[in-house]
Amino acid sequence: MISMDVVKNPGLRFRIDNFTVPDAAREPFETAMRRNFAFIQTLPGFQGHMVFEKTGGPGSFNIATIAVWESQDAIDKAVAEVGAFYKKNGIDMPAMLKRYGIKAELGQFSALPLKE
Repeated sequence: MISMDVVKNPGLRFRIDNFTVPDAAREPFETAMRRNFAFIQTLPGFQGHMVFEKTGGPGSFNIATIAVWESQDAIDKAVAEVGAFYKKNGIDMPAMLKRYGIKAELGQFSALPLKE
């Protein structure tokens, strides 16, 4: 279970990625997503991961992923580790996205606690 209590854990950081995945690219996209998840869940500071499929509303993105990290340091190290993992395994993510016509908007976020 992912804990996103930003009041108790103000250092939490989030990697939120949005994708437009054509139907024909769904299988290779999900394979890559499972591979990436299997790797990132082994990294220090990883707190959890969720995947969302859009069911309504405007815009072109149809898949969103959120990875929760314990701190900015953890997410910074994870980004470096993922890059090294891709290089070691001959993964060219930009080329894969282009080949399958997948559009991505990637980002790191901190939460803004709502005050009443």
